[in-house]
Order: sequence, then C-alpha cells, then structure tokens
Amino acid sequence: MIFNRFTKEARRCVEAAVMEARMLGHDSVGDEDLLLGILAVYEGAATEALSSLGVTLHAARQESEKMLSEALLSIGISLEEVRREAGDAFDMSIPVDRKIPFSPRAKKALEQALEQAVRLRDNYIGMEHVLLGILENEEGTAVRMLARRGVSPEMVKDRLSELHCQAG
Repeated sequence: MIFNRFTKEARRCVEAAVMEARMLGHDSVGDEDLLLGILAVYEGAATEALSSLGVTLHAARQESEKMLSEALLSIGISLEEVRREAGDAFDMSIPVDRKIPFSPRAKKALEQALEQAVRLRDNYIGMEHVLLGILENEEGTAVRMLARRGVSPEMVKDRLSELHCQAG
C-alpha cells in the first residue's frame, strides 16, 4: 500500500493498528485493528467523533476480546478456560519480528479511505477518511463492534460531519 497521501496521524493510526493486532494475537491486521489504531492515536476528528459516542480504546479492546471469545466458544473452545489452565504461560501476542499482513477487509477500508478523500475533495488521507473507509463495510468486524456498543455507521458519519462543520 502506498501511504504517501496519508497524514502523519493517519500513518500513526495504521502503525498503531499493526501494534494492536500484534498485541491481540491477530494473524492479520483487520478492520477492527484499524478502528483500535484510530482510538490509540488519541487526537483528531475521528477519535473525537468515536469518543463523543462513547467508543473508547479500552471499550473497543474489550469488545474485540469478547467477540473473539464468543467465536471460539461457538466451536467449543473457552478462551477463559484456556487462559486459566495456561496461567502465566498464556500469551497471544505475535512476536515483533513476525510480519503481519493486512486482511482483505483492512485493505478495502484503506482503499475506501482514498475514495472518501477524493469524494470530499481532500488532497490528503486523514484518520477521518480511514474511519469512513472502515464504515463502508457494514459486514466488517469494526462495524459489528460499534453496533454492539450501540453505535451505527450513520451516527459516526453524522458526528464527523458536525465536527468538520465546526472546524471549517
């Protein structure tokens, strides 16, 4: 992916997404990790829009963990039981020297970020564009995480629009 049109904050958000995926033991950087990356940067309209709707990094991480636990339980694996039995030896994180690819959903979200920037006639790709790109996939894990917190894509888009009007 070419990140030359990404703002410094948007690049930091993608780097944070890789770190989140690594920390959570994800075998690829997903759209949910991009969402966590936005929240981890702690600045800008995207983070402000999410936090004003009650979506925090801590809450989003908890939701991601809960969704993973439920997915494993659906195939008969109790994450809590595995953690309990493994004790201190349990560590899902991915080693720093292992490259983590971007999932098709994350790649699509980043492509959508470019499309959103073009649509808005911006000559850069910011975190708000990444967030809008994430929201384009209503079947994505990130959108499902938000929905479980009572936040719809429309709510986020409306809030981003409000913040954009206030800034401009």
